[in-house]
Formats: sequence, C-alpha cells, structure tokens
Amino acid sequence: MLVGAAVWGTSAWLLQGLDTVPVAGQVSARIEAVRTALAAGAGVGAAVTLLLAVRRQRHQELATAHTTHDAAERRVIELYTKAVEQLGNDQAPVRLGGL
Repeated sequence: MLVGAAVWGTSAWLLQGLDTVPVAGQVSARIEAVRTALAAGAGVGAAVTLLLAVRRQRHQELATAHTTHDAAERRVIELYTKAVEQLGNDQAPVRLGGL
C-alpha cells in the first residue's frame, strides 16, 4: 500500500504542471514522470523491506538471548539439585563434594 501511494503521489506531483510543457515534449515528460514515480515506489519498497529485515533480526537476537539465559539457568538449577542430593548422602566424602 505504501509503494502504491508513493507511486501515485509522485506521479501526480510530477504530472500536475504538464500543461505548461509544449505538446512535443509532453510524451517524454510523461515517460520521465512514470520512470521517476516507479523509482520512488521501488525506494519505498526497499525501505519497508529493510525495516522488516531489521525487525526480524532484532526478534531473532532477543530469542537467542532468552534461550542462552534459560540454558544457563537450567544448568545452575541442575548443579544445585546435584549438590543438594550429595549433601543428603550417608558418606562424608560425598557430602564434602556437595559443599
């Protein structure tokens, strides 16, 4: 929708003063206006694509950071659980290893 609006707006802006151009130059002026409008539309499309790519990249980085944090938390819980099990053991060396 943004690309269409950019093409329409640019072409309308460029073609508004076409009556002042001589008849012989109107065809080339229209072609140039359409070419410029399509270039503006392509630029808007590229900008939207870039913004979507940045958003997707940011989301992926956050997901990776959360996954890494969760893995570290899981490892700490695992080690803590092992230590608690070792502290409840009947053998003194195992309890010492739990400390």
